[in-house]
Amino acid sequence: MATAEQKEELVETLKFTPTIYNLVIQGYGGEIAVAKINKAQYDYWKPKFDEAGDSELVEHCVAFDDEDANNVPEEARIVEDANWYDTKGHIDGGSGAEFTGSNLIEIYDENVNVVFSKDLGYNLEDDGVTIESEECYVGNTEGNDYGFVFQSTEKGSFFDADLPLTAPFDPSKLKIYTTDFEGWELVTGVEYDGEPLEGFDGYDTTGKGYYANVFLT
Repeated sequence: MATAEQKEELVETLKFTPTIYNLVIQGYGGEIAVAKINKAQYDYWKPKFDEAGDSELVEHCVAFDDEDANNVPEEARIVEDANWYDTKGHIDGGSGAEFTGSNLIEIYDENVNVVFSKDLGYNLEDDGVTIESEECYVGNTEGNDYGFVFQSTEKGSFFDADLPLTAPFDPSKLKIYTTDFEGWELVTGVEYDGEPLEGFDGYDTTGKGYYANVFLT
């Protein structure tokens, strides 16, 4: 026999007119590439990083036509033609909002009223939201002793999707996928009621800077 709560939910569903809400994730985030490198690459870049930070490495990764950026010994090159997202030893990469409490996930109804607003990473599961996470670390792959990471940090809207509803919005039907890329956890997918939401086309951000590093795994 249905409980009183279940009966009430059924009534609300039957009264509900199918509509389309809007789901937005905004704040800080960006793009990242993770790669394995060899000892020669590490030995070339690590002293430069220790002495003056990542400026030369960043320049190598993003400067298409700069003579100094391209004047790197062949055996030490990590990227070609500034394609930092497609390095020789590419393992994985991604883009999205940081999964952190400083960012927001918000849902608007058809009248642009906020019906759900939460900090990412803070007690979303208390509202019934499912979080599924995975990791991408160079050291998790056997035999990789040296790693490289490049980040493009950005601010803005990272996910903007239509949310078709045939019943009132239910946070327990919301699922967020994240990936931890060498310590930088990004939102990499969103589902509602088992259906993926196509929201990455709504990416609208402003670049804030670049960061690059080589490291021992």
